[in-house]
Amino acid sequence: MGRARSAIAAKCDLETLLQGAMTAYGLQFASSTSFGDFYDAVEFCRNESEELGGTEGQEAWIHWQHDKWSVLSDLSLLIPRNLDALKALSAQIGPIVVASIDSAFEYAFFAFCDEGKVKRLLVLEDEEIIEEGLPVPAERGQQFADVDEETVERLWTSYGLPTFDYDPADASFACSCLKTK
Repeated sequence: MGRARSAIAAKCDLETLLQGAMTAYGLQFASSTSFGDFYDAVEFCRNESEELGGTEGQEAWIHWQHDKWSVLSDLSLLIPRNLDALKALSAQIGPIVVASIDSAFEYAFFAFCDEGKVKRLLVLEDEEIIEEGLPVPAERGQQFADVDEETVERLWTSYGLPTFDYDPADASFACSCLKTK
């Protein structure tokens, strides 16, 4: 899991997820491009996101389809920093699964949101653990000693989503540049 990533997954079409996320996060569309290679998409987003040294006031997201799931990912870990946006997004489009990891800072985040509420929240940040809500199905019957990157990834993949180590090779990746309103 050597690099920071965060992602939202929902069982809806990509356009619905992207439009809902832009509204929830208060962003507007600036431009888009597509890539056939995941690493090209990652490099594009890295160069375009303000948080990673790109243009001021701009964020870049990668989005693609994985089986029944639409996935929206950012490299600057802005997605989990706004629980109100996650609630608003789930109120608009239904259940969402959110995960974020950053090995360099021992940061791990998992949330399941639905009906405008955070139903499950697990966070490891600055050696503090936050655990709220009811366990998701993958947690039942499991004993977690701690919330960590492995726990978050195990919960994320329990929904049939790829690991954060997995760089999909057989998909098309759209990248959207977004600006704050």
